Amino acid sequence: MKTKNIFLGSMLFGMMSFGTSCGGDLNVPEKNEDHSMHSHQSKDASEMQEATGKVFFTNVKTGDTLTNPVALVYGVEGMEVHPAGEIIEGTGHHHLLIGLDSVPAGQVVPADKNHIHYGGGQIADTLDLPSGNVKLSLQFADGMHASYGNKMSHTIEVFVK
Repeated sequence: MKTKNIFLGSMLFGMMSFGTSCGGDLNVPEKNEDHSMHSHQSKDASEMQEATGKVFFTNVKTGDTLTNPVALVYGVEGMEVHPAGEIIEGTGHHHLLIGLDSVPAGQVVPADKNHIHYGGGQIADTLDLPSGNVKLSLQFADGMHASYGNKMSHTIEVFVK
C-alpha cells in the first residue's frame, strides 16, 4: 500500500493555491457551500439531461493510505464543471459522499456531513476524514443538485490514519 502523508497533501494544496494565484482555473474552496436551506426537488431519471463522460479522483485511488487533513482533487471528462443554481446542458458540479455509494439518477443529493456539496464549482478540497477504512464516492449532479446517477459517480476505498 502506498502511504501518502500530510507533507504530500500540503505540497499538493500549495501547488493548487499557486496555480490559482497565477491565473490558473482551479476553484479551491475556503469553505464548502451550505445547502441546508435549499429545497430542490428530485426528478424522474428520464427527465435528466444525458450525462456523458466520467468523474474521478485525480490524486488518490483505492488502497491508498492517507493522513488527515486529506487533500482531494476531483476531475470530470465529457462534461464541464459549472456552479449550481441553473441547469446548463453538459454541465454539473461535484459532491463528495463519505461512506456512501452513488445517488440514483434524478434524486437530489442530500446536504449533510456525509454528502458534501461543491456547488460553487470547486474541484478540490482539504478535509478531515474518519479514521480507518473509508469509502469515498464522487458524484456529479446538475445545477439543481439532481444526481446524474451511477454513470457519473466513482467510488474508492482508502485507509485514513
